[in-house]
Formats: sequence, structure tokens, C-alpha cells
Amino acid sequence: MRFFSLCLVAVLLVGVPDVKAQSDSFSKGRWEKQAKRLTPIQGGSVVSNFIQIMAAGGDSLWHGPLLSVYVEDAPEGQRFLTVDDPTLTEEENVVFALDVVSDPLPTSTIWAGLAFSGTDNQPTAGGLLVSTDGGANFSYLNPPLDAPGDTTIQYGSSTLTAIPITEPSGAAPQDIDVDEASGTTWLAGARRGLRRTTDGGQTWSRVVLPPDSAVSITPDDPNDFTLGPPLNDGRGNRNHFVFSTLVDETGTVWAGTAAGINRSRPQDVINGERAWLHIIADGTRNFLTGNSVVRIQEQPTPGRNPVWIASWALDQTDRFGVTVTTDGGQTYRQTLLGERVYDFAFRGDRVYAAAEDALYRSEDGGRTWISQTTFQPEDGEPDKLPRDLGLRAVVTTPRALWLGTTDGLLRSTNEGRTWQIFRTSAPVNPDDPTDEAPDVATYAYPNPFSPASDEFTRIRYETEGPTSVEINIYDFSMNRVRTIRDDVGQGQVESTWDGTDEGGLRLPNGTYFYTVDTGRTTVRGKILLLE
Repeated sequence: MRFFSLCLVAVLLVGVPDVKAQSDSFSKGRWEKQAKRLTPIQGGSVVSNFIQIMAAGGDSLWHGPLLSVYVEDAPEGQRFLTVDDPTLTEEENVVFALDVVSDPLPTSTIWAGLAFSGTDNQPTAGGLLVSTDGGANFSYLNPPLDAPGDTTIQYGSSTLTAIPITEPSGAAPQDIDVDEASGTTWLAGARRGLRRTTDGGQTWSRVVLPPDSAVSITPDDPNDFTLGPPLNDGRGNRNHFVFSTLVDETGTVWAGTAAGINRSRPQDVINGERAWLHIIADGTRNFLTGNSVVRIQEQPTPGRNPVWIASWALDQTDRFGVTVTTDGGQTYRQTLLGERVYDFAFRGDRVYAAAEDALYRSEDGGRTWISQTTFQPEDGEPDKLPRDLGLRAVVTTPRALWLGTTDGLLRSTNEGRTWQIFRTSAPVNPDDPTDEAPDVATYAYPNPFSPASDEFTRIRYETEGPTSVEINIYDFSMNRVRTIRDDVGQGQVESTWDGTDEGGLRLPNGTYFYTVDTGRTTVRGKILLLE
């Protein structure tokens, strides 16, 4: 599970993924060949219920936290595969950034930026995994860091002072974007700043961005500032702490930082060095909503592609919200003010924005929006997702709309009217018990369970066929306090309890016992209720 956040000065900011939907990296009829190099996920679902990293390769969906893929054309029950790489399976790394460039097989390319929770829970760079054959094989790359002696950097005729980033702590990869035209890969590396490689990650260059005080820089002019993130001694620049990056259809490079957004067009390249324009929030509606730019995404449309920008509020001068430019950064328009937006996705003229507690849709370039806060399961059963479900990522593929959430992966084939919900849980009555999946007939999760924060606990059990079950909840003195009746299908199923009695009153903290009567068998379990 991806459980840590980026630290910027004294403020926490959750990292965001990169998402690109292009041609299919797992075309129909070829999935069997690819699947031989990948491991099917036990239970045929996701490996974690916290999904905030996703990237599309045509109809296939790559996602974190352990670099898995949903293969649309695979047989039922075999559609979820995961990369069997020791950097993920034997170490504490998770996928923190992801990009898929889907050329025709077998040359499709996948970049995954890895991170782990280091000292003091600092998000720490864990290197990169790169595949150039559609995920059949991955190569590991060490995280690009500086040597202790990298204290200067040349920019045009100027020799700038540089703060060498020699340790991976606080330098988790935030975003990756591959420029398909040039083959250059751009990495938003938090306190490492913006980096690029032109040789598949064998060597990396540190990219010079403007200091906080500059509107623009060019290598033709004399420059005198320090390249590096803000330090406690006052050195460094917030604009060198990079969260997001994009190379748009024109070859223009965008870099979102803790101090605005930076833009460099192809004509801004001078003798191999890039000039940059630095755009910040000025408190008006004509520029960014805020200076902490966590997400940049391009909407494929006829003509000039709009660029969508999500900003978060990290101090009193910032506002949460979205900004869009339809002319390559000449003008800007604000929308969704006050919304904490994590991600964007597109289908033609339709724009999707995944916010903290709602999925927003717009058909008119963001002038008006429709919000969706409930997600009806496609099987017609009552919605068993928590009311405070957090959205973290959104992706479109040719056949589906996908949502990464704090409680599972959601897939819709009818533009969000109903959803297929993928969640993970340990099986009951496993054929091969392990410490992670012991031999039990029922269990509840989360357990301990807090109604205030968890909303409900899920009681998992197994049935031999579609049936009506009766679940009885007892307090520690074995007084029955609640009866739940549920119609369920065959196999491993779940029912929920919200921690209340028959009258809907919140029960006191303590240990509660439960029985599940399926009509053929009765199984028993225990739940610890804590506020």
C-alpha cells in the first residue's frame, strides 16, 4: 500500500501519478505470451485496496502499488497480473510514478518510479523499473542522484551554485513523462528537481529551472542563483522542488513545482539549453489557482490540445483548484475552485477530474461540471463503498472508465452509471494457508474497527451457492445487539456492519462476537470496536 506522502518544508503533500492512454500494449490474442512473464494475482483482483497510481496502455490498465496490469482480453479470472520483480516483491518499494508509451508490440515502453518509507517516514527514492517489451522484462535503474562534488552546474555561460542531492530521502519520484518524438524521459523528483535522460536512464541530466524570484531565464543571459530545493539555512528555491511534468503534443515541456509552473517550448532551446517561462498564482483569475502544481495533463482534441493543471494549497497565498490553458500557456482560466483534484482523464470533449470526494465531469471545457459522489455496483447490490471514499486517480481506456480509490479499483463500461468493484482480501478456507491467509472460516476487516473513521467493517465468509444469510452480533456478555440479513451469491462474499444496534445507536467500545448462518453452516468470529 502506498501510505506515505511528500514532505515540503513542514507541509505534507501526497504524490500523484502520471496517466496516459494510447494504443494497446496487450492486443487481443497476444496476452498469453505476455502473461508467461507475469504472475497471476491470487483471487483475480488487485493486490491493495489503496489505488492511486494508474496508467493506460490501450485497453490494458497498469497500476500500483506493486506494478500490476489488468488485461482486458484475458480470460475471466486471469485478467490481473503483477510484475514478479524482487525490487517490489522482496523489498519495501511501491510504485510512486508511472508512464506507459504504447508502441506496437513488442516495443511498448513502461517506466515505473519506485519509493519506500525511509527514516522518519520520509518518502525515499527506490529507483526505477523500465520495460521496452510491453512488460515482458524489466530492468532496474538506481535512483538518479548527485555526487558530493556536484556543487556547480553550467547553464549557458553562467556557472551556477548547485546543492547536490546525494541521498534518496525525500526524493521519491513524483511523475514521469516520456517524449515519444525525441525519446527523452523527464522525471519530476521532488527535492531532486527536474531530471531528464536521453539514453533510457543510463545517464541523467539535472535541469535548470528559474529561481523563485524570476519570471523567466535564458542561457543567453548572465544568471546567478542556487539550483536546489529549499533548505533550513535559507538556500534553495521552492521552484526547484518538482511535483509534476508533461511533454505536450508540440514538444513543449511543463514542470509543476511548489512555486508555480514552468514552460519551455521547442523554440526556447538555445544551443542545447532550455529557456524557461515561470508562471505563478498572482491572486487573480487570469493565472494559476495556486502555486503548488501537483498534476499536469494534456487533453487530446482537434487543434491545440488543452493543458489541465491541478494546484493544491500549501500556504495562505494558495488555493485548491484547476487551471486550464487552451493556447499553450498564453492565457489561463480557473475552475473547480476549492477542490482538491488529484488527476485528470479525457474522452473526446469530456473531461474527468478525480477530486478528494467526487468525480467531476465536464463537456464544455470546464465551464460547468457534474459531480458524482456515489458509485453503484453493476450487480445491483446496495453500494458497500464508504461514504467518505477518497478518489486518487482516473483513467480512460477504449472500453472503460477507471477510478483508483482509497477502498478499491472501480471500472465502468457505461460512463459511470454502474461500476465493477475490485477489492482485495485474504480468502477464507484457503487451500494453502499462510501467515497472511490463515485457515479461518470467517474474519472481519478492518479489525479493530472505528465507525467514525472506517464507517463499517466487512465480514467475509464463504457460501456454497446463492443464499440468504443471517448475521448476529453479540456483545461481550453474549447479548444479541444486532441482526443483519443479506442476500449473497456463491463463493467468497462479504457483508457489512456499521457498529450500531437494532435501533441505529452507536454501540460502546469493546469486543463483539458474531455468527454467520448460511443455511447450511454457521461460522463465528470476533470484532474489536474502538473509537
